[in-house]
Amino acid sequence: MALKECGLKNDAMLDVFYEEFGQRYRTDGSYAIYFFHGSYDVPLKASDKESLWESEEVYQFLICAVCPVNGDYEPGEPECGFLFPAFKDRSSDMERINVFAADGKFGKAGGVEGTLYFQK
Repeated sequence: MALKECGLKNDAMLDVFYEEFGQRYRTDGSYAIYFFHGSYDVPLKASDKESLWESEEVYQFLICAVCPVNGDYEPGEPECGFLFPAFKDRSSDMERINVFAADGKFGKAGGVEGTLYFQK
């Protein structure tokens, strides 16, 4: 949650994430971790589902993608990642994280979940 609040501007916090993730993520080759911070104005909708052209909420989110690195640091297709907070019922759900696994098995995504839910 702190990574989202700082808008990815805290390098020390990112370093801690990278270290924890690197200890848990298992893969055969090199990989890169990409973080994106964004915001989305969730438009108000009337009961008939028509947009009212006003913002209901500003949804601020983090997207993380873990990609294999090919050749001269060219990222491949993402293997796993997450969206935090989850977007549910047209709003942020701070209690949930959407986790993505390209293989659908969440084997490699376990590194993501293990890092996000890690407690010392």
